[in-house]
Amino acid sequence: MKPANRQAVLSALLEAGFVVLGVVLAFAVNEWREAAEDRNRAEAALASVVEELRSNRQAVAEAREYHVGLLHRLQALRGEGEEPTIADFPNGFIAPATPFRTAWESAADTGALADLPYDTVLRLSRLYAEQDRYVHQAQTAGEVIYADLLDVGGLGIVEKHAQLPFFIGTFAFRERELLNSYDAALEWLGEDAGGP
Repeated sequence: MKPANRQAVLSALLEAGFVVLGVVLAFAVNEWREAAEDRNRAEAALASVVEELRSNRQAVAEAREYHVGLLHRLQALRGEGEEPTIADFPNGFIAPATPFRTAWESAADTGALADLPYDTVLRLSRLYAEQDRYVHQAQTAGEVIYADLLDVGGLGIVEKHAQLPFFIGTFAFRERELLNSYDAALEWLGEDAGGP
């Protein structure tokens, strides 16, 4: 091969090598950028979930405070030999919290959960399942209470007050368990629960 032809082939190979290198670098930069966007999306989703859990924890803590207060009031009335009145239930016979799962569902719907560590997703999924059981308990209890309200009225329920401490105590117990689960999950994530 003549030196001029060899030079042309080498020059063409060098140009092709630069083109291939440029394409490979462009793909690598694009992959890095997409991975960074995925990480940012996952971090933002996790931050939203943490805020939702803090808010839910606060709502459950307030519901538990109400239920424990009712239990103490009913116990005090029983100790004094008095009957409760409808005024002893200012927020209703039970007042369960209404925890949200909007941030969790949004993270799932947008695919952000796929970019979180598996153990984080598993732990949070279990917490939201426990929260769902609490919501289901509240719905079931609400149906029972409203059926009684339609049947015997609010005063009729107060007259059957012997059953109320068990009913209310079940909520106080479940709320304590849920609060412990919120605290454990938030601590595991390195976050403060932000409440009592």
